[in-house]
Amino acid sequence: MAIFQSNLFDKASGSVGNVTMCQYKGKNVAKGKIFSKKKKQSPAQRVQQVRFATLSKLSFRFCNTLQASFRGQSWSTARAAFIGTNQNAVEVDEETLAVTIHPERITCSTGNLLPPTVALTCNDGERRIHAEWFRQPLSPVAKDKDDLFLTIFDQKAKKDIVYPLGKRGEPGKADFPLPKKFQPESIIAYVFAVSPLNTRASRTAYTEVKHE
Repeated sequence: MAIFQSNLFDKASGSVGNVTMCQYKGKNVAKGKIFSKKKKQSPAQRVQQVRFATLSKLSFRFCNTLQASFRGQSWSTARAAFIGTNQNAVEVDEETLAVTIHPERITCSTGNLLPPTVALTCNDGERRIHAEWFRQPLSPVAKDKDDLFLTIFDQKAKKDIVYPLGKRGEPGKADFPLPKKFQPESIIAYVFAVSPLNTRASRTAYTEVKHE
C-alpha cells in the first residue's frame, strides 16, 4: 500500500492493471490487488509430493544403473522413467508422511526383454561377489546377444555399482570385488538385460544374495 499526492489522480478511485486506488482519511491510497489465496494441499497431494521427492533422490543413488540400463538415452529421460516406474516402491503414510521404501519393488530399467537368471554369492570375509549366469531358451524377448548386467546396491552407503556379466547366450561365472565403502551385510542385488542392437531392455529383477 502507498499514499501519494497528485493533482492528476486527486480523489481517484478504481483499478488500473494490478493497482487499486481509493480515498482513505482524505488521502490518495494505492494498493496492489489480491488475486487469490493459495489453496491448501489435499492429503493425496502431500503424499504424492513426498513420494516424488523420495524417488527423485533415489534416482541419483542408482545413477550408474540407470546409465547402463537406459543405453543411449539422456539422464533426464532415464530419471523420469525411474520416477514414473517406481511409484509402488515408495509408501508414504498419509498422516505422518513417513516414508517406507521397498527395495524388492525397485526397477531401474524398463522393457519387455526377459530378465536374466543369475545366482549370487557374497564371500563376506574376502569381500567378493561370485556371479553365475545361465543360458535361457531363445525367444523374441531373450536373444543370445543380449548384454547382461549385475547391480550391487549398498543400503547404508546409498550407492550402486554395475558389473557387466556377458552375453545371454554364453553362460559363465565371474568374481567381483566390493567397493571399499560397501559392507556385505547391507548389500542387495539386481540383474537386467539390455539389447546391443537398440534401446530395448528388461525390467530389473531383485535377486537374492547368499552369504558365506
